[in-house]
Amino acid sequence: MKGVVFDILRDMIEEKFGLEGWNQLLEKAGSHGMYLSSESYDDSEMVALLGAASEMTGQDIPTLLRTFGEFMVTEFYARFPVFFENSNGLIDFLKSVDQIVHGEVLKFYPDANLPSFSYEEDGGHTLTMIYRSQRKLCHLAEGLISGSANHFKEQVTIQQPQCMHHGEGACHIVITVGGADD
Repeated sequence: MKGVVFDILRDMIEEKFGLEGWNQLLEKAGSHGMYLSSESYDDSEMVALLGAASEMTGQDIPTLLRTFGEFMVTEFYARFPVFFENSNGLIDFLKSVDQIVHGEVLKFYPDANLPSFSYEEDGGHTLTMIYRSQRKLCHLAEGLISGSANHFKEQVTIQQPQCMHHGEGACHIVITVGGADD
């Protein structure tokens, strides 16, 4: 996992719990806490940090990942506003992630191990993102989707009827934009 993800996690923890909270998390995880944005780190490092954060907060890891995903969106917008500004709303943005956003990420970080997405549309207000990744961070993806919806000021419901954590080959994340009257 790229160091930039660890940097964003640090920012989130420090915002919520201060530098002391970050240092406690590092100690509990047995981590040195020094990450370079462009370097890659073993996934076990993030697993240890998430486990420690779960212990410290009492929240389960899927909930922490969703919260982290929502926080990441604000950081991504600050660093890469053009990805958001070139989209006509949430669905348009989400459909750009696999080809456009991930394509640009690979220019900065050619060795990044990114998830892949394919899409199914119902022609209306629903998009199914089919998520595939050996990391199985679908809950992080849910948080990123929710945070993106907040950015675009759109109401969404997110469901995941199929999940790799339950033996499926891919996660199907169903995003419905708007309310029942839309």
